[in-house]
Amino acid sequence: MKTTPLLNGSLWVGLLSMMAQIITFYARFGRWNADATITEYLLFFLSGTLGGGILITFLNRQTTRTKWWLVLIAFLLASPVALIMMLAGGLLGWIGVLIFPQIPWALFTWIGSLVGKWVK
Repeated sequence: MKTTPLLNGSLWVGLLSMMAQIITFYARFGRWNADATITEYLLFFLSGTLGGGILITFLNRQTTRTKWWLVLIAFLLASPVALIMMLAGGLLGWIGVLIFPQIPWALFTWIGSLVGKWVK
């Protein structure tokens, strides 16, 4: 099975999580967040990139297409929880933004890989 490059996939997840935060703010308050700094968006991007690293690491370990899809679906199911934890982690500062969302992403992708071991 072909492996996915770590950096390329991680950057996409980072961009998508940053865009999700922008859209979430707009949906919640009805305006763009003009008060946010570049550092805040960089933290959202870095957090998503770390999550993407978790995803790509688990995807590269899968031996069949079915297992690969199970891990991807598990990661996608964890993404809304991770985005909420990313926002909630902001209350603790940069360490909360970077670490909190990795918990559901890592847990769900690990469970997805375990389910993949049982699926033939």
